[in-house]
Amino acid sequence: MFEVKIEGVEELLAKLNQYDTQITTLRRKMPEELENWQREDMRRKYPNMQTEMVANETSATTLIWPRSRQPSKDTHHRRQGPKQYRPAKRGPVVRSNRPILRAELLRQLWDRMVRLTAEAMKWP
Repeated sequence: MFEVKIEGVEELLAKLNQYDTQITTLRRKMPEELENWQREDMRRKYPNMQTEMVANETSATTLIWPRSRQPSKDTHHRRQGPKQYRPAKRGPVVRSNRPILRAELLRQLWDRMVRLTAEAMKWP
């Protein structure tokens, strides 16, 4: 019969357990870092974020609008006089091709997440 002996498994198991602890800590820190990015880089006073933690999966979502959610308070945007009815326009509605999130803000988010992951995921 065959006999297999493995020495030093305890040390490897301890390293894997420490690595698992780092991953668990990272799951909590990622949504916090996303919220900090919104507060500091996007200068949002009230970040709009939803976080879900299910089993081994963490999902953090933020909603970004191209304009404010509040209606404009400028008087020149309001219609004056009676409403004029016009025939409906035909064809597709033309939208802007400009991205909602500026490239600079996306790069700052990317840099933050890479830095956080590099600090948290060092092999023990």
